[in-house]
Amino acid sequence: MQAERQPSDYTCPMANAVRHNPARRAPVSDRHREIARHWRAADGIDLFEADYKRFSFPKHSHDYYAFGTILNGAEQFMTGGTNYVARRGQLLMMNPMQVHDGGPACDDGYQYQIMFIAPEIFGDLVAELSPNSTGLPFFGNHVVDDPELHLQLQSLHRMFRPDLHQTTGQLERDSQLLYSTARLALRHADAPPFSYQPGSEDKRVRAVIDYMADHLDANISLDELASLTGLSRFHLLRVFRHATGLPPHTYFNHMRLRRAKRMLFDGFGIADVAAATGYADQSHLNRHFKTMWGVSPGAFIAGLAPAAKKPR
Repeated sequence: MQAERQPSDYTCPMANAVRHNPARRAPVSDRHREIARHWRAADGIDLFEADYKRFSFPKHSHDYYAFGTILNGAEQFMTGGTNYVARRGQLLMMNPMQVHDGGPACDDGYQYQIMFIAPEIFGDLVAELSPNSTGLPFFGNHVVDDPELHLQLQSLHRMFRPDLHQTTGQLERDSQLLYSTARLALRHADAPPFSYQPGSEDKRVRAVIDYMADHLDANISLDELASLTGLSRFHLLRVFRHATGLPPHTYFNHMRLRRAKRMLFDGFGIADVAAATGYADQSHLNRHFKTMWGVSPGAFIAGLAPAAKKPR
């Protein structure tokens, strides 16, 4: 586990270089250096830590808020048509369903910790701070400097680690979670009233997303989705991409992969997960899962904390 780091004037030779290519893959000799580990801290709170040398994420989104601390190196990513670089000592902030990619901006790669918080959990925490707020916090700044919060999130991450869980009590963890949430929302979210409203998409797009969620194991067609909305297929593609930042087929695949990850968390076998999420077989799931999360389903399971593994 990386020790807490004070932010510093870290220089990264590649940080201002040409944008990374998300399709790039590491040479075979480098792939064993990619390290990633996920675990569930509590209902609605997942933790992730990784040490990537060359791995790049394709465009994707999360249905949770994502708050990250860069421990080493630098990550380069694009969201909303803008390029960003997050260096050691800086924080990353992503809103739910915000499309972005990610990859190394430095020869050292990048090492970071991410805390994913479900919108409803984060909203409940924020409501304790600002009962009159409407909607959920929206973070317009995606890379920020806040040395105190950087250390605070590292500390919180450590408190929720399964192997260190017994070193702190529930009261301390609950308190630090609330303190961290308060600082995130009050210092870095856009000013209230908050503008993020889940389900505020075009009703036709919402209908398509709901249909996809109910048919993750099916081989649905564009004709099905178009007939559901009353739009032509081409018009649907334009409306959907404008609303979500992704074409329907990519969005659908990401929904499947998020479901797959949660099923693995809950102890389902890889074959069962592949069948439940519409992949032809385990190798098909393996290919897509590794592209999205940086590790295979088998490696993902192996990295889970014992407490998170629930044999069925």
